[in-house]
Amino acid sequence: MLSINNIKLVNSLQLKKQRDKSDLYVIEGDKMVREYLTSEEEIVWLFAKPEWIASLPGALVERVPNIIAVSYDELKRISSLKTPHNAMAIVHKKKNPLKAESLLNGLTIVLDSIQDPGNLGTIIRLAGWFGIDKIICSHGCVDLYNPKVLQATMGALLHVVVHYTEILPLMGDARVMGLPVYAAALEGESIYEAKLPGSAILIFGNESKGISADLMAASTHSVMIPSFGNRGAGIDSLNAAMAVAVVCSEFRRRSLPGQ
Repeated sequence: MLSINNIKLVNSLQLKKQRDKSDLYVIEGDKMVREYLTSEEEIVWLFAKPEWIASLPGALVERVPNIIAVSYDELKRISSLKTPHNAMAIVHKKKNPLKAESLLNGLTIVLDSIQDPGNLGTIIRLAGWFGIDKIICSHGCVDLYNPKVLQATMGALLHVVVHYTEILPLMGDARVMGLPVYAAALEGESIYEAKLPGSAILIFGNESKGISADLMAASTHSVMIPSFGNRGAGIDSLNAAMAVAVVCSEFRRRSLPGQ
């Protein structure tokens, strides 16, 4: 049964300042909670219906220090979803220091002030799909642990490390290391004609403003996704997640044998 303190804790974590202060965040959904339980993430609290808890292997139950069986009505009191699932959990944030030399190994996605939670969550899921294990966000990006971001990741955050840092100094490090930096923009060389290496930084910008002028100047290449239709109202551009999907797909396609 939920206590008043349990309710206060979960509700407080809807706010970024409380997530930052406590280093905790909330995940929801049967599939996501189960995947987190089988991972190395530190689950601090588990709130779930009794039958859902009973379905878990004993080893998974033992790794959670605080488990509370709750009713569906109790889940509704603490859920951020209109229709709650059977389980939710509070997770301890994992510290992931960023080392510039790690950028030399494969592709890295850099996001400049992405504001939409659904976009960021979908981009994390796309990164996992394309085998990209690093995303670097500017401090102007939406919070990684926003409930809507986490829902959109569908659990992909378990496979992708997301860092928040100042981007420009990092681009300076990339130049020193000779790492190419590709900026996805409305103007530039077609992504289908450009030379695409196996290791690079891929920059994607804000939903309405695009990539900042400073970051564009710091990039070594500018690539665009050509339109094959008549660009007009509603189709004058792609949203950020769509652009990430196309660009990452083309980079990965080029890495296939025979390409």
